[in-house]
Amino acid sequence: MRLTLLVLLVSVLCSCRSHQTAAPPQPAWYENEIRAFEEADAVNPPTPGQVLAIGSSSIRMWTTLGEDLAPAPVLNRGFGGSRTHEVLAVFDRIVRPCNPSVIIYYCGDNDLGTDNTDARAAADGFMAFEQRARALWPQVEVFYIAIKPSMARWTNWPAMATTNALVRQYCESTPGAHFLDIATPMLTPRGPDPMLFLPDGLHLNKRGYELWTSIVRPPVVEAWQKQVGRP
Repeated sequence: MRLTLLVLLVSVLCSCRSHQTAAPPQPAWYENEIRAFEEADAVNPPTPGQVLAIGSSSIRMWTTLGEDLAPAPVLNRGFGGSRTHEVLAVFDRIVRPCNPSVIIYYCGDNDLGTDNTDARAAADGFMAFEQRARALWPQVEVFYIAIKPSMARWTNWPAMATTNALVRQYCESTPGAHFLDIATPMLTPRGPDPMLFLPDGLHLNKRGYELWTSIVRPPVVEAWQKQVGRP
């Protein structure tokens, strides 16, 4: 009798579970930002051959990027907080439709943060991105902006510097891939230059972006001019 009751109880429980509706998956934290890009592109499709800037908040907050890289036309597709695997996850949604001739990439800062020391994974994320872009557009020029040294994440700078070194090595051996060293001029003998940052010690202020522009603009504009055949 006890065995029969036990079998019945198990059957009832299994039946109840089979009728339960699985909870719908929660959208990714960045979904609203990505949808906004998609909606904007649907209304005004990107003109092929532009400069695409992709990555985390240092790209998203570069509000003068279009002016700073003029006359090269720029599409800013940065979304704050992004990590390399998240940029790869939305590649087909916000990178592929742009059909760029030049790409500026800044990501990896959030991958490592203050305590993650997996420098290889952050570097591999960029390499996977670059290879995916080159498979679509063999002539594309891809510029990797080095992970910046910041006060907020200074304790983890050795891991970030390792990622930068790995990517530099990759770019030096990969035609069409370029390493932009914004890190060295941001450093003083005491660490990151605080005059380049907002009060949070992580994001750049106007002076910080002016420094980046002085390094990023010349090679990117030159690459764009060559791609579109302009002097």
